[in-house]
Amino acid sequence: MSRSKTPERTQNTHPPHEHTITLLTRSEVKGVARPQTLRARLARLLAHPLLAERVTQEVSVCLTLTNDAEVHELNRDYRGKDKPTDVLSFALTEGEELWLPPGEPLPLGDIIISVDTATRQATRGALPRLEPALGSRAWSVRDELSFLMLHGLLHLLGYDHEEEEEAEEMEALELALLPTLLNLKRSP
Repeated sequence: MSRSKTPERTQNTHPPHEHTITLLTRSEVKGVARPQTLRARLARLLAHPLLAERVTQEVSVCLTLTNDAEVHELNRDYRGKDKPTDVLSFALTEGEELWLPPGEPLPLGDIIISVDTATRQATRGALPRLEPALGSRAWSVRDELSFLMLHGLLHLLGYDHEEEEEAEEMEALELALLPTLLNLKRSP
């Protein structure tokens, strides 16, 4: 795995925070998306006013791009589902309270994306529920990876889609954040 760690300066309704975004990429999936693009998109999300209530301090997030085989193994071992999936999130802030030394960013957790699955999904296009935010814009593998990153981040922040009401809230938030994520111009 190659490892790059770059602090991102972000802004929201709170004072600016130095968020740490670590990007790990398996060698066989390198070149699918530029690391700086994914890091910038994640930093924009962390700074978004819609997430300010849950991102109140410096945080760290680890984003891993890997393959179906590794995601399949993790999905089987940690979720009891013997198949690959598109994205897994492992929150570090669930359960017991974490003690951190002063000045350390809060580790939200890990987002692990299967580039194989994301590539297959991207060829089918965006989910129909996302189309209102996209208009006629084409959907790329980079867009799919970014959307999965958003989905995983929302899980790290405590959002879920197990119950219908939770799913509606999470999906509405994904739709509202999509223009910021993809740097889309809003129509008047």
